[in-house]
Order: sequence, then C-alpha cells, then structure tokens
Amino acid sequence: MGNETAQAAAPASGTSSTFHLESRLTVQHAPALLDSLRMRRGGDLTLDASSVVTISTPCMQVLLAAGESWRRDGRRLQIMDPSSDFLMDLEHLGIGLEALQSQEST
Repeated sequence: MGNETAQAAAPASGTSSTFHLESRLTVQHAPALLDSLRMRRGGDLTLDASSVVTISTPCMQVLLAAGESWRRDGRRLQIMDPSSDFLMDLEHLGIGLEALQSQEST
C-alpha cells in the first residue's frame, strides 16, 4: 500500500466526484488523506465509506475539517454507505455523521 487513501482522479473545479476511502485509515494515512481531499476541493464530493474497517482520530479530524471547508464553500460533501465499523468509530469519538457532511445525505 502506498500513500494513496483513495482511488479517484481529482475532479475539475465545480464538478462532482466520489472518493473511495481505504479500509484502514490510520494516523499514518492522515497527511495523504488531507492532500487527497484538498485536491478535490471546489466541487461536490461523496465519500464512499463502505469499506472502512478502522479510522483513527487524526483521519476523523481531517474529515471533520473537510466537512467544514465544504460548508464554507457552499459545496456538498456527503458520506455514502458508511460501514458499521465506520459508524461505530464515529460513535466512540462522540461524532454524529452529520458533522462530517456539508449537507444531509439524500
């Protein structure tokens, strides 16, 4: 596994894309996750969390910051198909799914 945290090309500004989160997002993945999300800023983004088995607090902080950035930009950031492990890690950290999203999922 390299420094990739997802398999998706960066979208052109103003477009919509889906970003597939890796199954294990440890503290070592936080910088690459941050870089990958920064490259996608400017368009609507869906984070596919269906494969996430574990997510560290630093990676969760990156996702929280992304949600806030997308809100400020008036863009849509949503979590798609969160795995039960992803939801459990959120619960353990006392974070609601809505805190990560710029708008509610449909």
